[in-house]
Amino acid sequence: MRVTILVDNYLTQLVSLKRRLLAEWGFAAYIHDYKILYDTGLTGAALLNNMKALGISPDEPDYLVFSHRHIDHTGGLRRLLEARSRPITIVAHKNLFAKAYAKDEEGRVEEIGVDFDEDYIKRKGSELLLIEKPHWLRPDVVASGEIPRRWGPSHLGAVLDDVPDDMALYIKTAKGLVAITGCGHSGVENIVEYGMALTGSDRLYALIGGLHFVGLPPERVGQAVGYIAGKAPQLVVGTHCTGVLGQAELVKRLGQAARVGGAGLTLEL
Repeated sequence: MRVTILVDNYLTQLVSLKRRLLAEWGFAAYIHDYKILYDTGLTGAALLNNMKALGISPDEPDYLVFSHRHIDHTGGLRRLLEARSRPITIVAHKNLFAKAYAKDEEGRVEEIGVDFDEDYIKRKGSELLLIEKPHWLRPDVVASGEIPRRWGPSHLGAVLDDVPDDMALYIKTAKGLVAITGCGHSGVENIVEYGMALTGSDRLYALIGGLHFVGLPPERVGQAVGYIAGKAPQLVVGTHCTGVLGQAELVKRLGQAARVGGAGLTLEL
């Protein structure tokens, strides 16, 4: 199975120079084998530029799954749909259009919700599935729906609500669970434990995406990384809101199992 990170806060590979890849605050990943696009980044500029550079047509994905409603994960939708010549099925939590706010470093409250409405999606001929419970896209691939918060704390940082719409994408493989997360607001223990229970997986194989270590106390980051290490995954790729210090902690604790993310990184699982 092949997964490509299309949007990330960082560019971490020298090949990005030749391919003229772009980074921006946000996240998007493409699961090639299932033609699932997971999130769209902040503006769509990095998404479409990087898709073209990496040979992925905007028409290729059959599904778009939103991890949650924040603009740095949903903001590329308009440019994606404008670039497509066929409809796409969009899967999102029923809370997609709820207002969302965060407080920045200067103490200002900013709105960070979606910049489109349901009518826009319909006008583009695409199908919108708003869910709350797990939604199986394939026999071995499921959008989590709302993730219970019973195994550990949420990771909210500067966000001013509990982000009930935070959804992971779970893939059950012979090697174990692959969990892909946009920001990880549900908290890493909850994301992993729910994914294993939902898919019947007995081990964690790979964890990819944002873990929202940014804004968390160091002791909580250490606790979360310790939990991940205890699961002995073969691959952990921290992206986006994991932050540079969070990524460093993952590398320190997990060694070669930890990979630095970055737009353009392709993972063979």
